[in-house]
Amino acid sequence: MTTVAFRAKRPMNYEMFRPYHERLRRDPAMRVFLYGKAAGRSDTSVFDKAGALPATRRPNWMVKFTAPDLLYSADFLLPTRRAKASIQIFHGVSIKNYFLNERIHDYDHVFATGPYMIRRYVERGFFEAGDPKLRHVGLPKTDRLTDGTLDRARFLEAQGLDPALPTVLYAPSWGDESSLDRMGEALLRALAGFDGNVLVKLHDNAYDPRYAQRDWRALLDELAGPRFAAPDVSDVIPFMQASDLMVTDISSVAFEWLQVDRPLVFMTFPDQLRRWEGKADLDTWGRRIGVECDDPAALLGTVDDELAHADRKGDVRREACADIYFHVGCSTDAAMEETYAILGRTPPAGVVRGAAAGA
Repeated sequence: MTTVAFRAKRPMNYEMFRPYHERLRRDPAMRVFLYGKAAGRSDTSVFDKAGALPATRRPNWMVKFTAPDLLYSADFLLPTRRAKASIQIFHGVSIKNYFLNERIHDYDHVFATGPYMIRRYVERGFFEAGDPKLRHVGLPKTDRLTDGTLDRARFLEAQGLDPALPTVLYAPSWGDESSLDRMGEALLRALAGFDGNVLVKLHDNAYDPRYAQRDWRALLDELAGPRFAAPDVSDVIPFMQASDLMVTDISSVAFEWLQVDRPLVFMTFPDQLRRWEGKADLDTWGRRIGVECDDPAALLGTVDDELAHADRKGDVRREACADIYFHVGCSTDAAMEETYAILGRTPPAGVVRGAAAGA
């Protein structure tokens, strides 16, 4: 029996692991353990919030006394030194270049999202070119954006929205550099005036009283209506697949959005990236993949213009997507191939569907 551990402190952490978990369950020789914490305390409720797949759940403190065969982590702060093999799977790539973190060396294997990540690691001296620790995987979380498994109309109808209308998604980052904290109420009220559907997907921390500036759920409930929905769920992928345009700031969802190849608006303000000075990269792709807006009052005009010229940034978006991601739509296959290579085993039938090798 091969034991697999995953640790999470937010529901979004588990969403990065969910595609792995779903495939690993098909192998009777794999046993998955989920170790959780919530609000700074060891607590498995994080997996209830995420609607996690069946597995043995344990509080986070217990992982210190285990030695799993494999540890997957989407957070740099959650390694397990006793694991026989540890794998960093990341929670996305963004303008911030948060992945340029010395804690990457706490992991035995790096499931790189794409050529861009590997190039930046080499340029900054984290790894030598060709280092076998850097494995070409992609981002399994985003496979459903393009693999045909999601139904846009069904999702929108489930939120009480009309699928015949254009849909705008607001999905900001969190903290001082986020548009939510800087201009959130004005921005949300402006979006509520859009002549179409509005979906809102906030970061997990926006609902955490330790980090949130205010009770955002109360405001979202006030704005909710037949054209405005903000369901309290952790998985952003159905929101993205169902939307025609996204509004964000410096969140990693901006780069994930490249896989649907649709218009993007960045909310900006002075010194937004001050905390990430020295890591942030605006020169390679940055905000070139969308347009900028610094005033909530001007947002709807920007949105309307981008929807009317949806392919204006199309060439840049497609070039960026090819650089940022390996195996678009089939990266879970690549992840399973690499996982079983690490274990020195051949994946059983159904664990790898075979598309990644030619992607």
